[in-house]
Amino acid sequence: MNVATRRSTILVSVAAALALSGCTIGAAPAAAPTPSAEVSASSAPTPTPTPEPIESTEPADPLTTVAAIVVRPEHLDLVDSAGAVVTTLSYDAESAEFIDTLSTVLGAEPTPSEHGGSLETPPRTEYDWDGVRVTDDLDAKVPTENGPIYGEIDMNLSVLFTAPTVGDGVAVRTVNGFQPGGDAHALAIELGEPWYGNGYDQVRVETGEPIGEQQPYNEYENAYSVAVNTWEWQGASNTVFAPWNFGVGHV
Repeated sequence: MNVATRRSTILVSVAAALALSGCTIGAAPAAAPTPSAEVSASSAPTPTPTPEPIESTEPADPLTTVAAIVVRPEHLDLVDSAGAVVTTLSYDAESAEFIDTLSTVLGAEPTPSEHGGSLETPPRTEYDWDGVRVTDDLDAKVPTENGPIYGEIDMNLSVLFTAPTVGDGVAVRTVNGFQPGGDAHALAIELGEPWYGNGYDQVRVETGEPIGEQQPYNEYENAYSVAVNTWEWQGASNTVFAPWNFGVGHV
């Protein structure tokens, strides 16, 4: 083999070897791949969400759940729709406490009025809502040398209900279910109480514990009671009143 032929053979062999190894003579190196937008976005930090503010609410006043007022001899039972007693309200409570509590239950403030004393009644302050009157006998707490005026038989306050529903749908009833404006005659028969039919009957509904000795010639205990008054009062009759002592003399 001559020299020219041998050189050609060597060149062919070198070119074949380069082709098999994937190399190209004079080729530029490949550029590094650019990160995709998706990869860049996934590597970005996740923003922390701003927490929503938590609204704080005051607990509901239990007095706003009162659905019925049950008139008792010495206090009012304030009960909810399930019949559970929310609280009791004594007729011997301070006037401000009694009025504030009823105002919450009835959802309104009363109209007060002042009244001077007379031969049969002491000076008093009256607090009126539609269907409800609370009376504060002012002299009941004034002592004299012969004892307290009117205080021997009176508690601090008295209540009069003239409507079966007061406030925003609050029912009024006695312990046996009688409501103002109901049939007082039927009530008297049910309870075995006297009935005269003269328009001035008082029916004793419920009586509390004795507060003193029974008075002579009086069949009733010396105790506070719930009374139904049949006479008309400001357009209403068969009203529910407490406390009333059937066991002492009244003018």
